[in-house]
Amino acid sequence: MSSNDIITSLTHKAKFFEYSLDFMCVLTVDGIIQDANTSLLTSFGYSIKDIKGKSLLHLIAETDRSEFVTAFDDMRNISHPISIECRLDDTGNLDQMWYLWTLYPEVDGYHLAIGRDISAYKLMEDKERERKIFAEALLDTVLAINTSLSLEQVLRRILSNVGRVVTFDYVNILLVSGRYAQIVGSHRRSPQRIDVRLNDEHQFLIADNHYLKRMTTAQGYLIIDHVEESLHWMTAGDAIYKTGSFLGSPIIVDEELIGFIGIFYEQADFFTPLHAQQLMTFANQVGIAINNAHLYAQSQSIAVLQERQRVAQELHDSVNQDLFAASTYADLLVKAINRKPDIAIRYSKDIAQLIRGAVDQMRMILIELHPDALAKTPLPILIDRLAQTFTKRTGIPIIFHNQHNFILNEKTQIEVYRIVQEILHNVEKHAQAGKVQIQMIYKFSRLELTVEDNGIGFDQTQVDEFHYGLQNMQDRASAIGASLNIDSPVGVGTTIKLVKVDIDEE
Repeated sequence: MSSNDIITSLTHKAKFFEYSLDFMCVLTVDGIIQDANTSLLTSFGYSIKDIKGKSLLHLIAETDRSEFVTAFDDMRNISHPISIECRLDDTGNLDQMWYLWTLYPEVDGYHLAIGRDISAYKLMEDKERERKIFAEALLDTVLAINTSLSLEQVLRRILSNVGRVVTFDYVNILLVSGRYAQIVGSHRRSPQRIDVRLNDEHQFLIADNHYLKRMTTAQGYLIIDHVEESLHWMTAGDAIYKTGSFLGSPIIVDEELIGFIGIFYEQADFFTPLHAQQLMTFANQVGIAINNAHLYAQSQSIAVLQERQRVAQELHDSVNQDLFAASTYADLLVKAINRKPDIAIRYSKDIAQLIRGAVDQMRMILIELHPDALAKTPLPILIDRLAQTFTKRTGIPIIFHNQHNFILNEKTQIEVYRIVQEILHNVEKHAQAGKVQIQMIYKFSRLELTVEDNGIGFDQTQVDEFHYGLQNMQDRASAIGASLNIDSPVGVGTTIKLVKVDIDEE
């Protein structure tokens, strides 16, 4: 049967080949075009003479061609259609368009290929992804409102989240004191750097600064499309950015101006009212979190607040994110059921796994909240439970080596447990590890604990994003008279070793 015979047969059964808005073509088993419909020819500006004999890959963006090569190989051994999402080659106005190509099994030496425009669907996916990222940034900042974080910790969290709200090259936070605004934190995108400087002396009289004054008067955002001179008040003497665009928002709590967020991007005409509205929404939550940090600094119930911080942090880092991810998959599941049933099955399994992980983690938190749970349970059992919950939630296996069970004095036992907890948190968030090993040796009143992962490691001079987590581990080790050594060559992995001698047992 020739390609013309296939076209004739299709036309008799359903007259859509020539009139379809979808791209349609007949291919050899090697992907060579033998015939194409009007929609495809018109869109690319080809005649059938131009396109006949060319590979379908000629129409596909180079970065997406490998999937087609694999698909043609697979079609030799299967009898069902294969669908592939791809971008078209940079032709005309099609460079930003996405198509779903479906290759149908060979009939007498020929394949039928149909390309359907899914650009609108991909755009919807991108917007949904942006919405989720923005929601996560808000969620993380809202969490800071209800946790007992210091002002420095709150500022670091805010600065690390700004990039999920709007693209930037440089961002800073200023707090208001009387008639002045003082820079307290900044985040530079390249090279990556977060600075929090609560005692910095760079202050600016609001009335003398045009931009700050405008935001104060309007109580709203400010967009400057063309910044033509260095914003010295943005960069506090480190004015490396000369021209571009600026977006600013006041930070207001209970109708009181407490600060500003300023964002600079080197591309002019970049920021839009949508960016500004998102920044204003973010700034509202930032203000509450900063106020809460001030209240925390004034609080006398430090022990109670620290415990509340720990529980809230665990809820955020595990249960909250698992449930948030499950919610995201549930939203996508509804769309996938009709469009891609095979993906819907995967989403269902992912939802079930995330919820099981959240339940396991919540069970661990409830155990920890029991007055005697951490103090009266053998430490190796606690670490083993922690490891099992971690693996269920993340899929990262943990190999735990321990010789026997033992219970240490309450303070040492709890601090060691918390250190392991923080280490595993950092592995999950930053290490990109495939496995973790924990070795615990206890004899002759000496504890040696080693946690090793095969992740990407990190430069210990560039640890802004999770500096307070590392510092927290060092502080806990010092509190019980233990040494804590961190060895983390970039690209090799991280090994953390804790040694505590002269331990009193229960």
